[in-house]
Amino acid sequence: MYDKIPTNDLKNKCYEYLTSKDEDVVEYKNMIMLMYPKEVYVIKKVNKNIEYNIIEEEECFELINQGSILEQKNRYFKVKIKVTSYNYAEAYKNAVMATNKYIEQNKNISKEEIQKYFAKQLEHEGSKIIDNKEKTVMYVYKKQDDVDIGRGDYSVVISKLPEQKDNLDFLNAMLGGLVEEMDRTKLPEGVDLEETLELMGIE
Repeated sequence: MYDKIPTNDLKNKCYEYLTSKDEDVVEYKNMIMLMYPKEVYVIKKVNKNIEYNIIEEEECFELINQGSILEQKNRYFKVKIKVTSYNYAEAYKNAVMATNKYIEQNKNISKEEIQKYFAKQLEHEGSKIIDNKEKTVMYVYKKQDDVDIGRGDYSVVISKLPEQKDNLDFLNAMLGGLVEEMDRTKLPEGVDLEETLELMGIE
């Protein structure tokens, strides 16, 4: 076990993921924007508040262009990354629970009222985890490559392992378990994230 300084490539990973055109991450980006509606550069701030430490690495090889005349072995490192982030999952879960309770106690409320209430609860819970410094520590395995950027220079790049289909496990760790929590705990009935963003005037 050792503790290695994170690469420059890691420092903006969360920002890259959340601002990409990947439809799989839109709902997580929207949730963060709802959680911190007064933050102008909220994605950059979330990105800045994540700590990375590479604590293990293992030399590996993968076959490139397998079966062709261009087949070659590519050397890389499988790294174990410790990710420390705020517990956005807890903020989300608490906001959902509070909203569900509100719906139970107010049977005839409109969809708009539910969405506004959820947004306010989400903002409250999001502020609370920051004020109380509630953080999570999660671990992910990723691929570390030395990429030739020309003129004899190399850049260290972190990406998904050959056997991984996406980087949602990494995003989950960056967002304190939010990806898993949103799968586990469904939005309150009547809440649509894009509609709620528009309702609250968040772009």
